[in-house]
Amino acid sequence: MDDTRRAILRWMTGVMEARDWSAGTWARMAGVTPTNLTRFLRDPQNGSVPGADTIGRLARVAGSEPRFLDEAAYPPVHRVPLLSLEQVKELRTLGRRAGESFVATALRDGGPSVAVDAQVSRRAYAMRIGSRSLNAAGVLPDDCVVLEPADELPPREGDVVITLCDDTVCGYRFFPPMLLPVSTDPDCRPTHIDRAPVAGVAVHVARALRVKEALS
Repeated sequence: MDDTRRAILRWMTGVMEARDWSAGTWARMAGVTPTNLTRFLRDPQNGSVPGADTIGRLARVAGSEPRFLDEAAYPPVHRVPLLSLEQVKELRTLGRRAGESFVATALRDGGPSVAVDAQVSRRAYAMRIGSRSLNAAGVLPDDCVVLEPADELPPREGDVVITLCDDTVCGYRFFPPMLLPVSTDPDCRPTHIDRAPVAGVAVHVARALRVKEALS
């Protein structure tokens, strides 16, 4: 088997095992024909390799993609959707399975996303910070922060957690029973955990160093 087929097979079987998906389930979520997967999985040596469009659709749903380069030199990259405040509020009402489906659908629908060079859960997502509550710690307004839900990654003392306060996305250090800002803004004050719903634990920060100007 050549290296290209081996990389695609390793990726496909890894995704299905990690997410407990059948080929049919994955295909339906991605909007592709199941035979595009099953023919290859039955005979990866000689079966038809899924086309670029199919692999792209599968990758958007899975949040990862085949690795054709040496994984020791280039670690896997996963993608998580960048969700709005309204989407996160809806996500927080869902159970585990429904939440995984919600995140996968957000990726599949082609909305904004953030690349993460580490393994993340199936319910991980990103939000855009809206306050200066962590600016002295290097997390600035408009930074995209990747979160793991607290039931996936329980916060430990000192962790950065993201909260939904008065329709603003804020970040704090977790020192129960208080959430402590690390900020130069005097209006950012310690908050009791009961007064600030914790959306999740921050695991990654992404920042655009320069905003691209719109083309006229």
